[in-house]
Formats: sequence, structure tokens, C-alpha cells
Amino acid sequence: MENMDNNVNQETQRIPQPDKRRRRSRRVKNSGCAGTVVYVIAVLGISIVLSLAAVFIANDVFAFVKDNAVKEITVSENTDLLSLADRLDNEGVINYGTIFKLYVRVKGDNQGVLAGSYALNPNMDYGQIIDTLVNMSSTETMQITIPEGYSIAQIKQLLLDEHVCTEDALDEELNTYAFKHEFLQSELPAEEGWLEGYLFPDTYEIYKGNATVRNTINTMLNNFGDKYDEEIQAGADALGRSMHDIVTVASLIEREAQVDSERATIAGVIYNRLNNSGEFPYLQVDASVLYGLGRTGGTLSEEDLNSDSPYNLYNHEGLPPGPICNPGYASLYAAAHPEEHNYYYYVAMPDGTHLFANSYEEHQANIATSDAAQAAAQAEAAANAEAGGE
Repeated sequence: MENMDNNVNQETQRIPQPDKRRRRSRRVKNSGCAGTVVYVIAVLGISIVLSLAAVFIANDVFAFVKDNAVKEITVSENTDLLSLADRLDNEGVINYGTIFKLYVRVKGDNQGVLAGSYALNPNMDYGQIIDTLVNMSSTETMQITIPEGYSIAQIKQLLLDEHVCTEDALDEELNTYAFKHEFLQSELPAEEGWLEGYLFPDTYEIYKGNATVRNTINTMLNNFGDKYDEEIQAGADALGRSMHDIVTVASLIEREAQVDSERATIAGVIYNRLNNSGEFPYLQVDASVLYGLGRTGGTLSEEDLNSDSPYNLYNHEGLPPGPICNPGYASLYAAAHPEEHNYYYYVAMPDGTHLFANSYEEHQANIATSDAAQAAAQAEAAANAEAGGE
């Protein structure tokens, strides 16, 4: 029995036992394969989603396949492209306002948009939308009058107030575009204020819109070229003065003279001082000081008269660096044909006329007369105001 049991045990020992390690290994391998498949599917899914997103975004940016439907967008004042992005999205012109903002920022193209109505279409790409908004051209014309003596700053504000164009478009043309007129070549390179004096004051029929700003300025410059005629050029040659000098003197006359008959007389005072710089080194023209301070009127304080601006003709000799406004024909003519006299001083009266003097003593007497007349005029105005209020 014992042997038999031993034999059975031996036989039992010879029966192969399941390989538990091999079965566990297969499970691990199967699990790894499944994970790889899931990972690949996930990557493919994400790639497909990203690809679809890229397609949709590209379609919005470049308008490959988009609806054809005109949308009218009304833009208010002081609006730029970035602030319009959400409006364009809400109105269905674009599909992704955030992408539009990113596009504008990357291009560095966040410009002002002129107030008005714009016809936009979803089938326009981002570049076309931006071009339409910032380079609006219109068949609408308007009449605008540039008064004599207006500075570049005043002309700019007038155009903006009349909604002719945006400030960005105007600044670009006024300050950076090198106009090809022969009389401007000595003024180059183009920079802020370089056209001062050469935008001829007149009434113009112009088109509204940013796309026509250059043409508007060009028209004013052409007008100056026509008005600076042979008579003015002959007078400049006789005086030995350049066009720049004549325009600069004319701008001083324009801002100082209020009566046409006195333009040539004031021109004579300016040239008398320029030609006797040893005795009269300073022109002492108040209008030039005001221009240097960025003002067009008002009383000059002691601090103003001591300012270090190159336009302060109380402490800078000779003419200012350039014109202080855009003079009309009468002032240009007077600057080229000054009246011959011995006056070196003048002071304003309340009615806009001036008292002229040969000597400082006479000038002081004229100042006293002017002060008395100014005080009387102010008292009369106050009395009239009080009577009107009763």
C-alpha cells in the first residue's frame, strides 16, 4: 500500500501544473496593447478636433467658404478695430471675435474707424474687412472752409469735427507722407508740422473717407502752389528772401493783423527789425510765442515770455523756425511787398487796428493809449452785459 501511494504521488507530481506566471504576462501584454490603442485613438481624436478647429478658423480668417449676406454696421465716434470685434461677431460678419482681435494685434493694425455706416459681408476675409473699415472711400462730398490763419492743429481738428476722416489716417498723411511738390523739397524729411504754412486756406469740395485724405491735402498744397504766384516770387527775390522766409513772415502777419490795410505796415515793422538786428535782435511777436505754447490766443504771462520755445521771439533772435499758421494770399503778398517806413513797434487797439511808433518812447505812449482804450472797452462791455441782464 505504501508503495502504491508512493507511485501515485510520483505520478501526480509528473502531471504538468498551470504556468501562472505565463498567464499573468499575457494579461499585462494585452493591457499594454489596449492602452496603446486608446492613446492612439485619443491622439487621433485630438488631432482631428484641432484640424477641424484650424479649418474653421482659417475659413473665418480667409473666407474660403462663407455666406454671402450684406450686413450694415453703424460705427460711433472714437471706435477702433479691437472694440469692434465683438460687434462683428454678434452681427455675423465673423465667427470668432477673439481670433479677429488676435489678428489685429499681430498685424499691429488697431486703427481708428471713422464714424458712419459700413456695408460688410461675411464672405470678406479679415484683411478686406479691416481695409473697408479703416480705408473708407465715399462718393459723398462735402464743402469745407479752412479759415485764413488756421494752424495745422486747427485744420486737423476741423476735419475731425466734420467727420471727414479718422485721426490716425490724418496723422499718417500730415506727418509721414513725403509729398512731391517742388516747393516742399527743402522742408523734407516729412515730420510732424512740416506742412505748416503750405495748406492754403480756402473753401474746398472734398470726399469723405480715409482713402481720400491724401487727395484732400494734396489739393490744398496744389492751391498754395498756384497762389504763390510770380508777383509774390518777384517780391521775395527783391527782398533776397526764400519762400520759407516769405511764408514764415506771412504767417506772423496773418496772426497779428486784423485789418487788411495794416498787413503791409506790419510786414514793414518785421523787416525793419530783421534788417537792424544789432539794435532790434528780437521780433517780440506775441502770436509766435502763443504758437510755441500750443495756444492761439490769451494773455501772455511773465512765465510765458520767458519760455524756452524756439518760437518765443522775446528771447530767440530773428524769425521763428517756420510758419506759425497757414496764411492767405493777402498776407503772402504783404510779406513779399512790405511797406517802407521807419516803424519798429506796434500795439493793438480794441477795434483790431494798431498804433505804430518809430521810437520806444513813442511806443510807451501808444501802450498807455491802448491800455486806456482797452479798459474803456471792457467797462462798456460790462455795462452792456449788466443792462442786458436786467
